[in-house]
Amino acid sequence: MNHAIILAAGQGQRMSMKKDKMLLSVAGKPLIYYALMAFNDHPEIDSITLVANKDNKKELEAIIGLYHFSKAKKVIVGGLLRQNSVWKGIESVKAEKNDIILVHNGANPLPSLEEISECLKKTEEIGACIVGHKMTSTVKETDGENVIKTHSRENLFSAETPQAATYLVMEKAYKNAKKAKEEYTDEAMMIEAIGQKVATVEAHENNFKITTQADYAKLRMILGDLPDDFRIGIGQDSHMFDKKKKGLTIGGLKMPEEQKLEGNSDGDVVMHAVFNALSQAIGDMSLGFYADEMCEKGVKDSKKYVEKILQKIKKQKFKINSVGIMIEAATPKIDPLVPKMKKELKDLLETTPQRVGITATSGEKCTVFGEGLGIQCFAIISLRKEKEKKATKQTKKKTTKNP
Repeated sequence: MNHAIILAAGQGQRMSMKKDKMLLSVAGKPLIYYALMAFNDHPEIDSITLVANKDNKKELEAIIGLYHFSKAKKVIVGGLLRQNSVWKGIESVKAEKNDIILVHNGANPLPSLEEISECLKKTEEIGACIVGHKMTSTVKETDGENVIKTHSRENLFSAETPQAATYLVMEKAYKNAKKAKEEYTDEAMMIEAIGQKVATVEAHENNFKITTQADYAKLRMILGDLPDDFRIGIGQDSHMFDKKKKGLTIGGLKMPEEQKLEGNSDGDVVMHAVFNALSQAIGDMSLGFYADEMCEKGVKDSKKYVEKILQKIKKQKFKINSVGIMIEAATPKIDPLVPKMKKELKDLLETTPQRVGITATSGEKCTVFGEGLGIQCFAIISLRKEKEKKATKQTKKKTTKNP
């Protein structure tokens, strides 16, 4: 049988956060959820023991129940040292001598199925195995101040988890560690001390330990967990051409010789799609809610509608992060217009040309727009919260005059 021991007893002090690292929210779920899921869903894993601390034990038990991790049989309280916690977990399993024990950090939330499978396979063959990353940087050894040696990165390996061994090998390694009164930083180091070969499996790039705030931010990005100060909106608009009138407006550009688009306003589908995307991002109303009244008052310029919603966005202290525009039109040709259109949009939205992307398709006569009867536009816009400027207090130096 194959038993996973997942370590979740650490305090995560280097994260500099008040909340237990294992309970931090990532994409709506606690951090420990992802390691538990990886082993619970693996077809070759028979049981999971979660090693907690006395403060988070009840919450970890609740997480196991909430997400129905059926293979998580036990939650136990670990010891002061990592190796003590691992041995407590192994003892609670009551494994047979040829069973495989996989030790995994709960702070490594994304071990892949392939890594776990390969680790099990090599442990069966050799007796022990670890997962890790090949070194990509040149490694320097120092005396604290100066370089004393450069090591070849070809043979260097940065250890991650899972780390596995048969129960027989683990037991022998722990007895040796206890006798020698040595403290080891991982299982492989302890196993190496008894002369046991340890195989290696190259880790997936997403299998890394969450140690710092930067690691946490990277994980959130990988799992698509958007920060609280980030918003996204999608907008769409389409108009048919007015067969009797000329004077097209698109993306803020005036094209007197092109066929006009039907509408109460100037019919600028790009500005209308942009408005809807902006409004959706802050949870506001559709274009018609504002534009109909403005049209009745004689305001036909669609840029004025966009300015209206931009005022609300600024009040909520958001800025444009990026703008994506997709236009479907058989006529006019959009690509030659893109540079000027980007300038109109970047000026209006107070952003940079690099943050505005405009692409187009002719429609290949597959739709009414592809047949040249009108124009359709989609817009996607992301907003980010403006960072508040810290007020600086200017202190005036008191001067004293000599009497």
